[in-house]
Amino acid sequence: MHTIPNLRKALGLTTANQVRNRIEAIKDLLAGDLRRGPNNQILVSDAGLDLLRRLQELYDSGLTLTEASEILRASTYSTRHNGAAVSSAFSSNRVTPGEGDEAIAALKEEIAFLRERVAY
Repeated sequence: MHTIPNLRKALGLTTANQVRNRIEAIKDLLAGDLRRGPNNQILVSDAGLDLLRRLQELYDSGLTLTEASEILRASTYSTRHNGAAVSSAFSSNRVTPGEGDEAIAALKEEIAFLRERVAY
């Protein structure tokens, strides 16, 4: 298990708050990898450190923490659920290209209207 100071060094960060911000950004992904130790110290497993390293790599590539965490979340979700069995009732529900274009256009219009309304 890794402490905040250990994570700071492993990730090449300057402050403990930077580590805490990264943990907060992907706390849903780290749920099984976070523990509390003596004196309520935050402890992260090796698997959690790997996730934090991947997040840091994305951040170092120029993405914001939010963007990096969303990409990491999407890739982790697809990795976990890629081989999941899907019942035949659901597998036949395929979306054809252009099927939701009208709904998307209506939603875009509504969003534009609401943005104008909130701007005042």
